[in-house]
Amino acid sequence: MKKMRFLFPTDFSSASSKALDHALVLAHKYDAELIMLHVEVPHAHDPNNPLKEFPDLDELFAFIRQQVEGRVEDDDLPVIKGTTPIREEVRRNISDANEILDFIEQEKIDLVIMGTHGRGVLKQFVLGSTTEKVVRGSLAPVLTIHKGEDLLITNQGNYKRILAPVDFSDASRESLQLAINLSKKFSSELIVIHVFEPVLSSPGFFSEKPTAAEIDPDLTKRSEEALHHFAGDILPDYAQFKLRSGQVQRQLTDFVNKNEVDLIVIANQGWNAMDRFLIGGTTEKLIRNSPVPVMVKPFAPEEHPPW
Repeated sequence: MKKMRFLFPTDFSSASSKALDHALVLAHKYDAELIMLHVEVPHAHDPNNPLKEFPDLDELFAFIRQQVEGRVEDDDLPVIKGTTPIREEVRRNISDANEILDFIEQEKIDLVIMGTHGRGVLKQFVLGSTTEKVVRGSLAPVLTIHKGEDLLITNQGNYKRILAPVDFSDASRESLQLAINLSKKFSSELIVIHVFEPVLSSPGFFSEKPTAAEIDPDLTKRSEEALHHFAGDILPDYAQFKLRSGQVQRQLTDFVNKNEVDLIVIANQGWNAMDRFLIGGTTEKLIRNSPVPVMVKPFAPEEHPPW
C-alpha cells in the first residue's frame, strides 16, 4: 500500500506556522510523509526595495525544523510522539498557486494543509489568491486553517466533533465518506447536517418566525429518510443528523459556534438549483468566515480515488 503524502505549503508566516500543528498531527496519525513546500515567486522580488528581498530559505527551513522538534518534544503541545518523515521542497514559478497545484498532481498528494490568512515574508498565501485557487483546483482534499482559537491544541491533538454538511449530491457523499474516515481515525463525534433554503409558501408569510417544520410538518421525517437513502450504507451508527433551514453558510457557522465543532468537512461542488456548495458560494464563504478549520473535498476523478 502506497505511503500517503501530505503537503504543507508555507510562506513562513504565523498563519502557515499555525497550520503546521495540523499537518504534523495528521501526518503522524496516518503515518504519512509530510512535504513542506515553499514557492519563490519572481515578481515578488523588487531589487529596489530591500524589504522585498527573498529571505534565506535555508535559515527559514531550519527555523521550521526547530518548530517541528519543539512541538514533538513538548508534552503540552498536541503532536504525538513519533517520527514523521519530512521532506523540504523549494520551487520557482510566476504563480505560487499554479506551482502548488502542479506539485499536488505530480507527487500524487493525498492531503494539503495550509493557512488562509498568510501574510508572511512574501505575502503569498492570502485568501482570494493562492488558497482560493488551490481549493478550487486541487485533486486532493485541502484543509484550510484559520486565525483565532484552535481547538486542536485545546483538545491535545484531536478532532473531537466533526461536522459534515450534505446536500445529497454525489460530491457531498464523497465528503461525507472522508468525514466518516476522519471520525473513525480520531474517535470523533460525527454530525451530519443538511441545510436548505426554503421557498416560503403562503402559510409562511402569515407566521411571525416560521420554521421549516412549522411550514411542512413532515419535512424532518422526509429528510431523515432521504439521508438514509443517500448514505445509509456508509453512515455509522454513532452519526447524528441535524436539519436546519435558512441561509446555508450562516446556519453552518451558527451551528459551529453553538456546538463546539472543531472541524468541518465539506464538498467543493454540489447539486441543487442554488449551487450552494459550489466554490464561489457556500464553500468559499465558509472558508472565509468559519471560526474552525475547513477541509474541502474535491469531487475526485477516477484516476485520483477518494480516501
